[in-house]
Amino acid sequence: MRIRALALIFILSFSYIPIPSAQAQIGAPDVNLECASGTVDIEVYPGSSAAGSVTCTVSNPNSYQEKIDIQVNAEGLAVSAPSSITLGPNGEEDFIITVKGEERMSKQTRQMVVTATVTEVMGAPPPNIAQKEVNLIVNIKQFAGLQLEAREPSITLESNVESIVNFTLYNTGNSRDNFLLAVNSNSMDNLLTAGFKVSLPKTKVQVDEGYVEMIRLFIETPDDYNSWDTNSDGDYEATFILEFEARSEFSCNNGGCFTEFATVTITVTHEAESTVGLITNAADNQILVYGGGGAGVILLLLLVMALRKRKKTE
Repeated sequence: MRIRALALIFILSFSYIPIPSAQAQIGAPDVNLECASGTVDIEVYPGSSAAGSVTCTVSNPNSYQEKIDIQVNAEGLAVSAPSSITLGPNGEEDFIITVKGEERMSKQTRQMVVTATVTEVMGAPPPNIAQKEVNLIVNIKQFAGLQLEAREPSITLESNVESIVNFTLYNTGNSRDNFLLAVNSNSMDNLLTAGFKVSLPKTKVQVDEGYVEMIRLFIETPDDYNSWDTNSDGDYEATFILEFEARSEFSCNNGGCFTEFATVTITVTHEAESTVGLITNAADNQILVYGGGGAGVILLLLLVMALRKRKKTE
């Protein structure tokens, strides 16, 4: 009887042991990672912050706490991001990654890898490797820059002569660019009205980053000087302004034309005939007149002498 009672108690005690259900089972450590964009754009024009950022989200799909380490590699670029994030059961958190470039660095792209790794589970090392990666592209954006200089800002030429005006164009942007060349329209109108002839062989040039291009402009000075003022030497003289311009085609195609100007002052002179020359010419003309008159007198005397001789003969 006593043995039966003990057996019954033993059987009843097992009926109170909880049996875990399928919903209460604990999964292996895991982590999810995603970023809002696949590209990080960085502006590096002079005066810019030379930085870009992206927002990423890390989440814990399990019903227990996880500590997650965050690692970012951007092929040598400086990055800023949290080193680790602790998430409660089924928790998630946004974090920002900032990538820092350098002002004026060349246009380029670099790969960036963001890695999230579970390093602790409820304060203990995880039994497995739980890791996710996201690959992004860092885009160092192009900016336009140019410098335009006249080789000779001021020149003096004679009237009715051909000459070459030289300019130097520097590409100070961070990538190869095309540059559109022209004489400023108002300046061109004034020069043509004054009688200049202007020829620009190239209206577009391609220049690599950091390189220089020489620009040649051909001109012919006017020969109509009668309306010009005279200078202190008594010569005819007039001054004209040539304004040359160059603009970045890249900037014009992206919202605003970056343009530089260079000005050349052209002084054109025409030498007036000297006073000595005028006197000499006048004297020569006078001698001619006198010479002609003297010849007439001599002819007249010869005629008179011939008539007298004829009378004596008769």
